[in-house]
Amino acid sequence: MIQKTILCMSLSIALSGGIMAQKNGMQTDTEKTPHVVCYTRGGIAPKLGNALHLGYSEDGQHYVALNNDACVMALRRVDNEPELSPVQKVQGVMKTLTAPYLFRMKEGGFGVVALRTDQNGMPDDSTVGAFLFIRSRDLVDYEKERLCRLPVDEMLEAISCEYDETKKKYCVRWTVKEKAFQCYTTDFLHFSPAEAISKLDKMQVKIVSDWRNFHNARFGNSLALTKEEGWYLKNKLGRIVNVGVLPLDISVPVSSSVVSDIRKKRATLLYSDGSRAEKRVIWNEKDLERLASATPGNYTVRGEIFQYPFNYPIAMSNCADPNILYYQNKYYMVATYDVEWNHISIRSSDTLDGLSDAAHRWKESVLIRGEGAHWAPELHVINSRLYILLAIIKANYGVQAYMMQLKENGDPMKPEDWSAPIRVVKPDGNPIYDDEKADGLSLDMTYFEDNGKSYLCWSDRKKFYVNGKEVDAGPVLCIATTNPKEPWKLTSAPSLITSEAYSWSFCIRSLQLAEGPFVLESGDDKVYMVYSGGGVTGGNYEVGMLTARKGSDLLDPSSWSNSTRPWMNNGSPVSQVGPGHNSFVRDEYGDLYNVYHSGHRPRHTGVCPVHFRFDGSPVIDMAPYEEVDPNLKQVEMHVHLISSPK
Repeated sequence: MIQKTILCMSLSIALSGGIMAQKNGMQTDTEKTPHVVCYTRGGIAPKLGNALHLGYSEDGQHYVALNNDACVMALRRVDNEPELSPVQKVQGVMKTLTAPYLFRMKEGGFGVVALRTDQNGMPDDSTVGAFLFIRSRDLVDYEKERLCRLPVDEMLEAISCEYDETKKKYCVRWTVKEKAFQCYTTDFLHFSPAEAISKLDKMQVKIVSDWRNFHNARFGNSLALTKEEGWYLKNKLGRIVNVGVLPLDISVPVSSSVVSDIRKKRATLLYSDGSRAEKRVIWNEKDLERLASATPGNYTVRGEIFQYPFNYPIAMSNCADPNILYYQNKYYMVATYDVEWNHISIRSSDTLDGLSDAAHRWKESVLIRGEGAHWAPELHVINSRLYILLAIIKANYGVQAYMMQLKENGDPMKPEDWSAPIRVVKPDGNPIYDDEKADGLSLDMTYFEDNGKSYLCWSDRKKFYVNGKEVDAGPVLCIATTNPKEPWKLTSAPSLITSEAYSWSFCIRSLQLAEGPFVLESGDDKVYMVYSGGGVTGGNYEVGMLTARKGSDLLDPSSWSNSTRPWMNNGSPVSQVGPGHNSFVRDEYGDLYNVYHSGHRPRHTGVCPVHFRFDGSPVIDMAPYEEVDPNLKQVEMHVHLISSPK
């Protein structure tokens, strides 16, 4: 194994009971300088573990895993290397990495060098004498990796890189059969001849992890950061928690509406990254009653910050692919029924938490039943009409996208008020895929709007043929414009927006997987589209994110950026095994929540709040204790009643 041959420098760090840093037997003074450490993980699927992971320390001593101990950068699928077969060029080949090493780029930002491994985390025969080079501006976002070939013809065992100020070049060092070598480069394309060296300094940092922090970690080196770099890294990839509440004060004139005015008053919560959020407060009724007849003066009203009692799972009725919509003063929930897939049920309640099985303040009815599977329904209001978007399998043909329209003034709970399923068609009037040829699948369809345009996005699985043999390339995401008056009709050709897949999103059969797209409403200038990959069930299932600028050409694949990391995973504190297939709902008060499923089949529904970081990017896996610190939940508001103006 490669890991057994990686050399370690004489710096040891122990996480249990605090970290001790030593160099050449002398304790170093870290002076509370933030540090980052890179690592990979064992004990999990190589596509998840053999990827770049990062840990962060405020002081160079006490480290915490970033991104919930999930990778921050996974390798892209490979489909353009000369040795690949025609079938592999269609399907793409998953690659992984090991032995990462962090360093600073002379021109600013960071570099990562690592060894490329195959889909099983074993040495990659196509990389003899080669290593990976990856650039990053901030260790959050990463440029496309480059495979660099050294002037050697043997498999590398370890790799490092530093900028040499005296030579004005990068010094690349490596080991082969436990012997050390180095060469120089300015561009990572051309390298000087290899020269032997006595040893490989600064190669790796040995860290003894504890189970509370890093799981089966295989650490690379650590790197000191500036305060600004550390702050940005931890607040983009670390946990965001509630740290305070702004003082609550209000001055209102004595009037008959004083109580209703105070009921609407929200608390402003402060978070560890500098962000804020307005939260509802349940005010003490006795205190409010006193104000109803109070004279001018100063008063105190006690309250408690509101949180829904969403204990996972909220729905034990085997609900996967869940979707909730607040519509005409009621909440409606639809989902894939994970035991009998041949029907779609709808559940309604007056309150969001009333949809949960524990509350049992809901009504439920079956809207449609058929012979084949009915999958992944979504409720959307399109052009003032309510629709259900769903996928149906008919006869022996593959699953395809349909819509059902609610009759004007119809009751969503009554099956007779819904139209029969309408097949989604292309601009020429033909289905996305022809049943007679059974040449592809379309499912998990969603609807959203941007810049006055309406879009449909779905998980697409087209069949390819190489030398007459069928080739499965795996599910991808496609997008097209649509007419909101007849949303089942595409008004543009479908465009593929997830051709760039990463190892974390490959499924068990080493095919890329992209399904369950849904757009999250945000207040910044970006369109955020979550999607799921890695495997339909189990611990490999994770959530990625596509982003684009609002108002850009969303049919152009280059407008979208795909996430090199999962945004929700097994490490998320609110999730269970394999969270995914998200949708989002705004409650009657305008607050946004993430609705997802997790677990092995049967799968169950979970709900958690959505928070927005300091830069407007969403946190989709916030735990209740992170949303509101239990010690800060009780609040008081100082009310100054003033005389009503005459």
